[in-house]
Amino acid sequence: MQHLKEKMSRYFRTMDYFLLLIALFCSAFGMVLIYSATHSLDGGSTRYMVIQGLAIVLGLIGFVIVSCVDLEKLAGWWRIVLVVNVLFQLSLILFGYEDGGNKSWLRFGGIGIQPAELGKLLFIFTFAKHINLLRYRLNRVRSLLMLGAHLLAIMAAIILPSHDVGMSLPYVFIAVLMLFSAGLSLKWFAGGAILACAAVPILWQVLSSIQKNRILVLFDPTIAPDTYWQQEQSRIAIGSGKLFGTGFLQGNQTQNNMLPEKQTDFIFGVAGEEWGLVGCMVIVIALMALIFRTFFIAYHAHGQISSLICVGVGSMMLFQTYENIFMCLGIGPVMGLTLPFFSYGGSSIATMYLALGMVVSVSRREKTRRLKGLPAGEHLVSEEAERLGEKRSNETAVPLRQQLQQLGDRAKDLKSRVKIDWVPQKKKKDSSGKRDENSGDK
Repeated sequence: MQHLKEKMSRYFRTMDYFLLLIALFCSAFGMVLIYSATHSLDGGSTRYMVIQGLAIVLGLIGFVIVSCVDLEKLAGWWRIVLVVNVLFQLSLILFGYEDGGNKSWLRFGGIGIQPAELGKLLFIFTFAKHINLLRYRLNRVRSLLMLGAHLLAIMAAIILPSHDVGMSLPYVFIAVLMLFSAGLSLKWFAGGAILACAAVPILWQVLSSIQKNRILVLFDPTIAPDTYWQQEQSRIAIGSGKLFGTGFLQGNQTQNNMLPEKQTDFIFGVAGEEWGLVGCMVIVIALMALIFRTFFIAYHAHGQISSLICVGVGSMMLFQTYENIFMCLGIGPVMGLTLPFFSYGGSSIATMYLALGMVVSVSRREKTRRLKGLPAGEHLVSEEAERLGEKRSNETAVPLRQQLQQLGDRAKDLKSRVKIDWVPQKKKKDSSGKRDENSGDK
């Protein structure tokens, strides 16, 4: 019992309360928005509130469990986790459920799970370890091909069964920021950007007509009036809110069901209409506080794997936040990505709390190291450290006795090379205690 109390005490001492409290605030505000968004639907808000509340509770339980795990100790299993992640995504081929035009869901009774959401966390974990293994040769072509295959394997496993290209794009953004923070040379990013631009005509042919229209409608609304109508309603809702909004449950677009997917994809439109610019700014500030705190923890993490995991989580939240907001404002394509901690969806909210648990796990171990007075561990390294790393590893492989013998031989060799031409002598003194004037330095 005493041991359990000590563990609990240490857990609460090292908890990152800033991250947890901001996340709970976002979830509470999100529940208010979901209640308003579903208030006018058939059946009311009860079902949505119960499901979202249970998802938050399950997410918090997962948050506590993950925050107690040392992720670096589990990193050795990364290959198995990678295979499991790929198979998890491919399970949609046999057991997938189509919703919204994409076969992206697994159904267990009344519970739906979106594998691509949970797959982000598994990808962040495996990609961080993969980069760590290649850290001394990160800028080599072979290493980049291996990491590229890692990314493409996950993207193919997502797109093949579901045809949901939008759900795979966050993986690209996560991978790019993780590689940048690991020290990949900027010349590779420039080359990748050139290749991406050159590949646009090929990739365009792969997209379906619906996916093409979601991009083209940003430039010409007449191309796809139905797609444009969704974003137009969101802009109307946000614009009508002005500074302080129309008031809770008073939004015309929201309560008259003119705003599509208002509890999920376009939840930001509900906030803009009923809470105005002030409410929208509160959402942006709260989410940016979470993201900046995550990157801060990544910067001060004691190991590269831990740091890259935090960078991956921060990248995921950053991409989803701005893609969702840009989509609601009509300056980004409709991709079906939820607003972190605010949108309705069990998979989404649970994934976000699990991701936060990964970050808090890193933060807790850094605080524990400081409490114990332990020095900081390794920091991010690049290919420039390869020569030094190989030299140290070779020296470590030499037995201690042989190292001492080598040091002794070096000392003897150094002594034989030293030639002493002058040795200082003490000046003689006469019987009266005065210096002998005839004596001098020789």
